[in-house]
Amino acid sequence: MKHPLPPLLAGRLYFLEGYTRLLGLIRPELARILRAAKPFTLMSARNLTMLHREGRRTLAAGVEGAFMEIGVHRGGSAAILAELIKDQPDRHLHLFDRWGDLPEPTEQDGFRAEEYRRDRIADKLAELSNDPPFAATKHLIEEIVKFPTERVHYHPGWYSETLGQYSGGPIAFVSLDCDYYESVRLALDFIDRHAAAAATIVADDYGFWPGVKTAIEEWAAQTRRKVRIQPLSTGPAVLRLQG
Repeated sequence: MKHPLPPLLAGRLYFLEGYTRLLGLIRPELARILRAAKPFTLMSARNLTMLHREGRRTLAAGVEGAFMEIGVHRGGSAAILAELIKDQPDRHLHLFDRWGDLPEPTEQDGFRAEEYRRDRIADKLAELSNDPPFAATKHLIEEIVKFPTERVHYHPGWYSETLGQYSGGPIAFVSLDCDYYESVRLALDFIDRHAAAAATIVADDYGFWPGVKTAIEEWAAQTRRKVRIQPLSTGPAVLRLQG
């Protein structure tokens, strides 16, 4: 979509609380889902808007297949995908997450490996245990967004266990937000096997987690597909697949 505001002004307003209020006058349906998603995500309004734009672009291009998020947490960005395909009965939503635990980082995660060692994130792990994110995800997707329950598929568990069990057909669009090198590598190998010819991947934290960037660039160099990587100044990268 073309943004209805001048680019410079729009860029500044993305960072202000008033952005969603102003958007409500111009794109009320988008403003509504941003408000609904906000309590369930750490993603900025700017990146949520970008995710919505890229999803709309995929739908407009008629790319066949399901929408998917790998790395869901409490479901805020998944709600954006759910809203986009809610009224398209042939589209399914697949959500993959461990929901309640985090893996151990590896040396490929660079400075994040030390920062996010399991013995250093006890408070975060306790929070996941005390306030289960899976329940929040289901509440948001099914009760707030009101996405049809027969078309949403939850895949709880480690990616090494769940990705290989997927049997949902081609994938049109993926929100990839799993932070760690090993997780991203597993996810990309899986996507490579199932993605439609012109699928899009929005990879969160490409600019902030060294392991994410490394895993993406290694995969792009060895896959048979043509992959165009478009880094964004706000951290994510958009990966456009061909073939």
